Amino acid sequence: MHASLPLHAACAPWLKQPVALGLSGGRDSVALLRALCMGGVRVFACHVHHGIRGEEADADAAFCAELCAGFGVPCAVYRADVPALAAAAGESLETAARRERRRLLAEHARRCGCGVVALAHHADDQAETVLFHLARGSAGLRGMLPVSEAEGLVWLRPLLDTRRAQITAWLQELGQAWREDASNALADVTRNALRLRVLPELEAALGREVAPVLCRSARLQGEVALALHAALEALPTRDPQGRLYLPFLEGKPQALRKAVVHDFLQRAGVGDLSERAVLGVCELLEPGARRSCCNLPGGLRACRRHKRLVVEPQRPLAGGEED
Repeated sequence: MHASLPLHAACAPWLKQPVALGLSGGRDSVALLRALCMGGVRVFACHVHHGIRGEEADADAAFCAELCAGFGVPCAVYRADVPALAAAAGESLETAARRERRRLLAEHARRCGCGVVALAHHADDQAETVLFHLARGSAGLRGMLPVSEAEGLVWLRPLLDTRRAQITAWLQELGQAWREDASNALADVTRNALRLRVLPELEAALGREVAPVLCRSARLQGEVALALHAALEALPTRDPQGRLYLPFLEGKPQALRKAVVHDFLQRAGVGDLSERAVLGVCELLEPGARRSCCNLPGGLRACRRHKRLVVEPQRPLAGGEED
């Protein structure tokens, strides 16, 4: 009897209910599928065919369906035209694929009656994420959380404390195959370049592994972020309808205003938040502000109405609402 992979303790309470799993067919998601099944978790798998890699992508989808059938796990395969989505949004294939994959996974979870979604990010992914955010100028050594809430769902990362090498060794011990995406070996995508070039060179320069250090820093920063989140939750910043109550912010220090706005936008499901986006919303709150609305990432916008701030889908902006 093989031992299972250790899963993050913070995820344990949520794994007592049905879970929707994002299954690419790669090593990490295959390992998470097996670990969840070994733990007796009821899993509903979701595979997204991105319409990018032709026959190789077809083989990935077939592999996932066959793998799930062997474990008695329902597996839904969704198809997306990511190149068309990327062209329409003016963004990279990587960004468009990630956004569409998350959208379809959330829809799949709701369709299956799951309030919980499991993703297979691990400790090495966490290190890459910390470096990526640091290079972008994001606040702090921000990483992923083992448990987070968005879009009315709980998102779990049960392997977040597990190293890539540990996952590989475990699957090899089980004799479990997985699919390899050849694009992961190319350094022309930002995250691939971080994994293949930057992290190894940083480790060579420091003479030690840096992934555990970056993960620890992300954990500490995450604890601070959770404490701030709890503190903001206790403040009277929102009305009974969940809108941001603007009179509360009058006369408050700019740092607190930014923190409140950032927290409100995150709760409203706005992703990829930058300081520029937060400051743009803060400008709407100034007395005599010229604009009442501004666009946000993800096809959303923030609008000031009657001493409240709301987040809604973008539409053509009227006079006084220019972006």
